[in-house]
Amino acid sequence: MQRALRFLTLPRLLGLFVFLFCLVAVQNYLLGFGNYNNYLMFAKPFHNLLLNKSIYGLHPNLYDDNYKYSPTFAWLMGPFYYLPNLLGMILWNLLNTLVLLAGVWFYLSDEKDPAKQRRVALLIIILEALITAQNLQSNNLIVGAMLLGLYHLRNERVWQAAFFFVLCLFIKFYGVAAAGFFLFYPKKPQFILAMVVWTFLFAIAPLTMIPLDNLLAEYREWFDVIVVSKLGLQVSVMGIAQAWFGMAKTDSNYRIIEAIGATLFLLPFLRFSLWKDRLFQRRMVAYFLLFMIVFNKMAESPTYVLAVTGVALWWVTLDEPTRFDQILLALVIIFTSLSPTDIFPQVVQKQFFQPYNIKALPCLLVWARVQYQIWTQPNTDSQPLQPAL
Repeated sequence: MQRALRFLTLPRLLGLFVFLFCLVAVQNYLLGFGNYNNYLMFAKPFHNLLLNKSIYGLHPNLYDDNYKYSPTFAWLMGPFYYLPNLLGMILWNLLNTLVLLAGVWFYLSDEKDPAKQRRVALLIIILEALITAQNLQSNNLIVGAMLLGLYHLRNERVWQAAFFFVLCLFIKFYGVAAAGFFLFYPKKPQFILAMVVWTFLFAIAPLTMIPLDNLLAEYREWFDVIVVSKLGLQVSVMGIAQAWFGMAKTDSNYRIIEAIGATLFLLPFLRFSLWKDRLFQRRMVAYFLLFMIVFNKMAESPTYVLAVTGVALWWVTLDEPTRFDQILLALVIIFTSLSPTDIFPQVVQKQFFQPYNIKALPCLLVWARVQYQIWTQPNTDSQPLQPAL
């Protein structure tokens, strides 16, 4: 194992990401239609835009399941519509991979030893990101775009930051929540203006293909789809509460857990004296990425690249990890990232890991650990690091 880790230098690790994530696209194509329906659901709604037909509802001639994304995302995926499925799937995973790699690369650019920290973070993330790539999902792109937005926000490039946050909004809307970190940085009015302008431009982009009345109708349908969407697998605190403690699956119970999680997440923002402290900012970003999934009633295995990226960003904040920190990281790697793989027998996965939502537990423990470190961080008068160029 040590020899393998020494072999995986940063350039080799970047190449491994690109190779593996493109390879699993080929694998899905060879396994047949049922293994790449997610990609078809992203690429083929553009067909209905061309015909000025609704992209929502069932379209079995194009893909299975209901389309749950914005009209703008269907418009953005137009180039993939014209590609052969195999080439489109490879390029789709490649795009997701490159955005993820760019996000980690630039976000960690102001570390004391950025090459080392990038390598460590990517080693922690790779297994979970591969699960997302195997499902041809957009979560690698989402977390990469969030990190790119935070990087530009930190460097006071508000228009670039707003672009990436709004891109998240029109793919998976919860990604835009990262824009809330603008509170830590200057140029707040300019950033708000940039968010408004980019949101407007993204929202009207499909007007290049369909009339305004039809576009407004599509947005109404999108909001309806979001409201009535079925719950995910609840690989989260909700799932743990149900499986371990017999909590009833009711909206009121979900709202209580969400309210508790949101309150715990927001309380550290009361430490106003630390808002300009770089360590506090880094911990809060890790804390946020974990919170987004651990307290998400729609969470499922492919979304955990966000939470594990939070774990990776937490880990690189530790100058001297304690034995407890090391145990927590090991639990994440074994029971979050490796639990869905063939390393564990199917009977263990189906009889233990899946019904008891074991995948969520290590990330919940890390979330609690980060919260403890945030609250025990001493107030300092130190200035933040100079923005990276």
